[in-house]
Amino acid sequence: MEIELADVAFDATVWDVKRAFGAILHGEEFYNASDPQTPRAVNFRVLLNPGAGGVQNNGSGSLILPNRKIGDRLMRRVYEDGKPVVINGRKLRLFRGKKPPGRGLRETLDKTPYLEPDEEEEREDKLRRLDLGLHVDKVQFGVFYRQPQDRMTAPRIFSNEFEISHRDKGAGLLWFEYDHKLIRIQLGDRMTEEIGSNVAISFSNIRRMAFGMDFGNPFVCFDLLTPPMLERERFNRTLTGNDWHDHRKFRQRLDSLSPAHAVVAPYAHHIRVIMHTEDDIRTFARLCEDAEIQKPIWANVEAFNRGFFAPKQLHNFNLWLKQFCWPVAFQIEALLRGGFLNTEDILGYFRPRFEKLHKNYGSRAAGVLRTFCEELRTRNLKDSIIDCFQRALPESENRDKSGKVIVRKYDLGQDKERDMGKFQCHHVTFTPTRVILEGPYVGVSNRVIRQYVGFEDHFIRVDFRDEDRLQYRWAREVDGTTLLTERVGGILKRGFDLGGRHYEFLAYSSSALREHAVWFMSPFEHPTLGFVTAQSIRDGLGDFSNVIRYPSKYAARLAQAFTATDPSVSITRDQWEEMPDIGEEPYLFTDGVGTISQELGDKIWEALCAAKESLRRVAITPDAYQIRFLGFKGVVVIDRRLTGVKMRLRKSMNKFEALDKDVAPIEIARWFDKPGTSYLNKALIMILEDRGVEQKAFLKLQELAATRTTTASDTIEGTVALLKTHNLGTSFKLPWILHALRATGLGMRAECVAEPDARGGSGCVGSLEGTFLQSLIIFAQHHVLRDIKHGAKIPIPDSYLLVGVADEGPAYVNEGVKDVFMLEEGQIYACIQNDEDEKPTYLKGTVSISRSPVVHPGDVQRARAIGEPPADKVCFFRDLKNVVVLPSVGKRPLASMLGGGDLDGDLYSIIKYDPLLPTVHKDAGDYRGVGTRELPDGRTSTVDDICDFIVEYINSDVLGLLSDRHLIIADQSMMGTNDPACIELAGLCSQAVDYPKNGVPVDIFDSPRLLIREKPDWKKAEDSDPRDTDYYFSSRALGELFRSIDLNNLKLPKGSPPVQPAAVTLVPAAAAPKRETPLSDVISLALKPFVEGQLHYFLNNDQNVADMKTLFLRYEEELRYICLTHALSDAPDNRLNEEEVVVGTILAVCSQTRWRRDRMHRMRLHSSGLVQEVRMRLYQPADVLNPEQGELLYGLSQAWLAWDFGMRNRGVFGASSFSLVALGVVLDTLHKLGALII
Repeated sequence: MEIELADVAFDATVWDVKRAFGAILHGEEFYNASDPQTPRAVNFRVLLNPGAGGVQNNGSGSLILPNRKIGDRLMRRVYEDGKPVVINGRKLRLFRGKKPPGRGLRETLDKTPYLEPDEEEEREDKLRRLDLGLHVDKVQFGVFYRQPQDRMTAPRIFSNEFEISHRDKGAGLLWFEYDHKLIRIQLGDRMTEEIGSNVAISFSNIRRMAFGMDFGNPFVCFDLLTPPMLERERFNRTLTGNDWHDHRKFRQRLDSLSPAHAVVAPYAHHIRVIMHTEDDIRTFARLCEDAEIQKPIWANVEAFNRGFFAPKQLHNFNLWLKQFCWPVAFQIEALLRGGFLNTEDILGYFRPRFEKLHKNYGSRAAGVLRTFCEELRTRNLKDSIIDCFQRALPESENRDKSGKVIVRKYDLGQDKERDMGKFQCHHVTFTPTRVILEGPYVGVSNRVIRQYVGFEDHFIRVDFRDEDRLQYRWAREVDGTTLLTERVGGILKRGFDLGGRHYEFLAYSSSALREHAVWFMSPFEHPTLGFVTAQSIRDGLGDFSNVIRYPSKYAARLAQAFTATDPSVSITRDQWEEMPDIGEEPYLFTDGVGTISQELGDKIWEALCAAKESLRRVAITPDAYQIRFLGFKGVVVIDRRLTGVKMRLRKSMNKFEALDKDVAPIEIARWFDKPGTSYLNKALIMILEDRGVEQKAFLKLQELAATRTTTASDTIEGTVALLKTHNLGTSFKLPWILHALRATGLGMRAECVAEPDARGGSGCVGSLEGTFLQSLIIFAQHHVLRDIKHGAKIPIPDSYLLVGVADEGPAYVNEGVKDVFMLEEGQIYACIQNDEDEKPTYLKGTVSISRSPVVHPGDVQRARAIGEPPADKVCFFRDLKNVVVLPSVGKRPLASMLGGGDLDGDLYSIIKYDPLLPTVHKDAGDYRGVGTRELPDGRTSTVDDICDFIVEYINSDVLGLLSDRHLIIADQSMMGTNDPACIELAGLCSQAVDYPKNGVPVDIFDSPRLLIREKPDWKKAEDSDPRDTDYYFSSRALGELFRSIDLNNLKLPKGSPPVQPAAVTLVPAAAAPKRETPLSDVISLALKPFVEGQLHYFLNNDQNVADMKTLFLRYEEELRYICLTHALSDAPDNRLNEEEVVVGTILAVCSQTRWRRDRMHRMRLHSSGLVQEVRMRLYQPADVLNPEQGELLYGLSQAWLAWDFGMRNRGVFGASSFSLVALGVVLDTLHKLGALII
């Protein structure tokens, strides 16, 4: 409602009027804070008509309220109760407005919180003070440097590598954009030039700033974490008056400001700005305070033009680099491109040292240089670059500053049994200006790479990211098409040179494309296959003639061969066959699913167990596998009617014709040996709430989940359940280790003070309180609670996440089988059994079934679980476990009704928990495809067409943004997810999901817009620097859930960040009375009777313990690299803790959850490989499935030494987790020897 104001005091400001009405509307007459119906004070807006002649207003204005009810009460108060509104001594006159305010304004006032006038006035005053441009004479791009022998405490010098001068033009300008949280430097004259350049420095990208005078030149230096954003802007573009269109894509992102800048931009991104006068730099310092960012320090920063990255210097560097083998050249380039050394450092001081290192150690020198890079990233203030290099050298005579010997061991190249599903992968990330080199570290292999054993370093993973390593996201005013076409497209089509090799685009996997990553390879001569190129690899994969006219589909078919898989067994042509699908296009009930015999399933599982130690303890053999086989992809499920070694595949699984079919391997993308945990998430909660589920049901589940999380540390059983439920600590076998320690008699503190057991004791021989394990548990709890608060990730009781398969009953009938039991339309079958379960559990009754992502209100459907099938009929799925069987009859496949799903590996959430079952029915969405985009004139696709598609995909990858917008509009609208805008967005999300296959993009700028600018408060979690004025108080379930979890009450223990390796000590206890006696901790004492029973001794010889130093240093070195490499940003203080790596989490704030998931996945894979390597050094029997007693005893003795070593040095970074790895081997060997019953 709008109320017109008259007789406003001329000297009154908007804030004066707002304070007056605020005192009334937020007083006892209008607002009761204890009333649940009015959880927050009413918001309103005041507008005053401007006055003339220097007065604040012309005496009139308006008051806008969110609804008529409040307006009527206010009018009665003033005119019926005789309580006028007085401002600055004058009574206001109030009149009902003639027209209602617009919907957007009403929604804003209804949804957004009231902001105190003092805060608004302060913000307006801040914006007024920041509305100031400072003249810039020069902008210099360069690097800060010291001499190799200088310590970190020595002053740094700025080398100006590229300069833009506006001293004669007077056109450079610098200003603050407070709302966008950045400083913008404009280069160009709007009066005389058509096009200008911008340099945008975000507040969060500034590590530190300095200002001062340099021979009369006032300067400001920006030490940046990553390069700034470079943009081109057309100054005098034609405006239409439509703000939405006029301020859309009028700036272009650039990779450099000029050809000369393009040479140095990959290496020099720090900025030195020469201002016009000394007053300008002092004004700049004041504006920094106003903008609430760090104030620059006054410093004397010398500046020279050293030409570190001049074309001639870079040419000399590249010529010199050719003498090194590629792994070494890669690490030298990493040192240069990472900004750790400049060309003068490398070609000067380090040139003879690197050459000597390569001569003495060959390719093993790469490991030394990678460690050198780690040392530079973690060095302390007393260290020079030379000190770091000396520490990285492998010679045992190298000593640290205390004189203690430092031992390094680089065991690269040693032959050892390894998991063929993994390999050491080098990584390259291209940003708009930089090339970031990482690795090598463990990555998952695929069919193609496994064909070229010994040539793995010719295959390299390439990511395309923005400067902050996050995925490209464009602000509305920015057009990134040109940047992507030239930068990303140019690299894809022309390739790149690295370490003396030329790499060319090969292909991508479907999952990698979602991360904007692809595979490149460098051609090589193979001893048996001849000269191998990217084109020869693609040509050898199969016949793609049926999709060659569709670039996206052609690339998707190629992607099958690059899916991360594990090898299993090979079968001959007579052991597999094709069978028809059930159903008709477009609705196939068996879309993507086939069958295998029990014997073949057993052989596949045996092969996986032989390669993966973690699977050997699994008691439940999988009944389904997701596979890649020749040109087939999908799921195969056990059909117990098949005999011998047999696999039956369907036409819907056949994506292309493979060339060699005589003998082919079955590659395993995933296996399903246990049920997954079904979780709530934001989208599911929003839809279920609109489908009749009450808020209290969600709140109760969240309270239960939070309570279970915080009390999990009371018992080992609770802790193990927490870790397993959330898939934490698996790389270090943490759940199994805790389970085994319980068998030794250890427990948590609550267990050790519990009531006496039957034997008269507490059943606990010692408490794990105060150990490294307790610290890990707290990190795990923090991870889980953060996911609950920020992602609404709440486990659902009596619910499971299962792979979908089809009921083969109709196929049985077609084959002539009699008396077959089949599922009817609307029915499902699911049988659950975990390792610890004695009997399977058959789901029976009403359930809901859905598939992530859920967007459309009909993406959640009700079904009836049939329970155990009748015993007197033939039933395909009778003995299937840990899968959900969907019916193969009806009008439409159930899978297609759930977000357009199929059966080629999709996971389905089966919810039996009654309070979450929807009470309101919604029809499923229509998920018919939009067709596939083909090339004009029907021509065939080339590799360049695939490259063009990748560029377009990166530019149009908006699924996350669409889903985000869908949720926010659902929160803002009274209609929730049923709002027409949400229904339209649901269709666009479906189109975006299919985009990688059909090549039809979504233009997000033409999609429905948010109803109001402000976002719901549950979005705060994704903002690293949230401002309260940007959010409103959400009344939906997501808002209630978000506000009911307080992470501030959970204190993390001090973590163990990667630091320089301290010297390890092995002083006997007798010589050091202040030291703890070896093996006197609670875990060692609990293990004492078990170890003594097998080894016949308990205490180790000091020298034997000392022999573990080399293995530990190798472990500590790689662990440090994991902590540095997999952090979310390049900030020096943003490094993973040892505890984060062990638990498998990253707790730093990140605005893109996909980036966090990707880094966590890589970190877990990397750490899993490291743990496996250490375990194999301690214990590696000839036959992993049937070890001999002597091998087990030797493994126990070695692991016991390693445990002792780690415990003696647990103050050293990495020692605690090293001892945890050793503890796992100790417990494993004791269990296999029969000494420890678990």
